[in-house]
Amino acid sequence: MAGALGRGPHVVVSGISPSGNIHVGNLREVLVAEAVARALRERGERTRFIFHADTIDPLRKIAPGIPETFGEFLGQSLSHVPDPVGDCHPSYAEHFLSPFEEALEEMGMEIEVLRSHELYESGVYTDVIREALEHTEELRRILQEVTGRRMPEGWSPFLPRAASGRLTGNRVVEHLPEESRVVYVDEEGHKEVADYSKGEGKLGWRVELPARWKALGVTFEPFGKDHTSRGGSTDSADRMAREVFRYPVPGRYEYEWINIRGQGAMSSSRGVVLLPKELLEVMPPDALRTMVLGADPSRALDLDLENGLPRFMDEYRRESGRPFVPFTHLAIVAQTVGEDVEAAAAMLRRGGYGEAAADTGNLARDLAYARNWAARWAPASLRYELLDPAQLPSAVEKLDEEQRAYLRRVGNRLPDESEAAEIQDLLYSTAREMGLKPKKAFAAVYTVLLGRQSGPKAGPFLASLPTEVVRERFMV
Repeated sequence: MAGALGRGPHVVVSGISPSGNIHVGNLREVLVAEAVARALRERGERTRFIFHADTIDPLRKIAPGIPETFGEFLGQSLSHVPDPVGDCHPSYAEHFLSPFEEALEEMGMEIEVLRSHELYESGVYTDVIREALEHTEELRRILQEVTGRRMPEGWSPFLPRAASGRLTGNRVVEHLPEESRVVYVDEEGHKEVADYSKGEGKLGWRVELPARWKALGVTFEPFGKDHTSRGGSTDSADRMAREVFRYPVPGRYEYEWINIRGQGAMSSSRGVVLLPKELLEVMPPDALRTMVLGADPSRALDLDLENGLPRFMDEYRRESGRPFVPFTHLAIVAQTVGEDVEAAAAMLRRGGYGEAAADTGNLARDLAYARNWAARWAPASLRYELLDPAQLPSAVEKLDEEQRAYLRRVGNRLPDESEAAEIQDLLYSTAREMGLKPKKAFAAVYTVLLGRQSGPKAGPFLASLPTEVVRERFMV
């Protein structure tokens, strides 16, 4: 972490432009900031924690899944562009921001969500805009030196909004500091006036960053590696803060990307996204914090939603020290009994998880998490439902006489009460006794119970089912 945080008060900021889905990769930045804000508060420092939504930013490209007709809104503020999928939200910005804000609330995060268009319109940025305009040449020089690119003639740190709503393509020709206005020429050559104290425009991104630090009193902000690379936005912002705005560079932390196994780094523009609300459907908020932050946020994180998520959930609950049911076994139970918590508890008691099943309140929650995971991400081997009795005759037709004899023998030997290991031994020993290959024997078991050739580990699965149900299915 760069920059030591001295005595407060502190303002910890995280933010994103809601130009597309705000995904779990973006949440990593917020959680880094939250960890710092919590540490400062625990230290007794007065700390303000802000999520700065860049709702005034112009729409620069059409996100995947958005109608191409939205090309007509390119260059307009996200807060002025209509909802892309109807009228469920008042603007394009809110369509993507609202679900993320709801996830932050569900996580119990003590954070203020600020919308940049409201900050501009209420005059929060008026003084720093005036300061930027008065130091246009110094800002131009810094940008050119940092990026190695020559700024175009007529470059201005301020982007006025034209009558058409566009923030791009307009050229500032005069600054009227006492009136908090600029005179500009729009794309059609018309001379107009914009009042920056009323939000009729915004600072360009590279200038807005240090200006925002000063306007909000920011003392800490995390950044992804794209911003902190050589010549990136933090290089230019640091110099602008020191040399133009005379504001100390806030402390920072550089975090790495989160990848989805098999898809690559999360990116709204490429459509590789996983929303925080999707993960909150399969795990509690603190588990989400633990997963997204990882052991070290400065290292890339590869999320394996199919096989890795159950392992993570088991490790997360193991650390609590409380009895728990393995996540994949919960998924089996959840798919078998549906939402019947009492039936699930009975099934778990039979399978040797009586202590973990005692708290039916927590069990209902955990079953919902496992059921949601199974429906969306579970591998095919763990995604199933108990075969409907009406379908049993057609399933039995697929078995040969040797398999049917095996099931009958196991059914007759099955005790009323038995542990998973005992049943597993019974299945194997009976197959050996009959000279039946285990693969063929177990295929018979799964056929009459699930209507398929494979399934979860048979011993624990059969132990969790009512013995009378298993016997009935095996007497073919």
